[in-house]
Amino acid sequence: MSRMLQNALDEQRKYYSQKLLAIGVYDSQVLTNMTLTELKNEYNYFYHNVPKVTRKKSTSNRNGLDFGENCF
Repeated sequence: MSRMLQNALDEQRKYYSQKLLAIGVYDSQVLTNMTLTELKNEYNYFYHNVPKVTRKKSTSNRNGLDFGENCF
């Protein structure tokens, strides 16, 4: 049973390390010093955190005239 667990952990480490190497975030020496939890956290950060894009609200109307508070 412990051999199966060790194999599973090794496979996870290999998977996360390959993914992080593929995007060039870390080199292999850094990855070998990271724990499995750190590898998972970094993988989730780079692959699943999509930045939220917000647009600045326009204060002008469709005719191009600005009726904001600094207009008059």
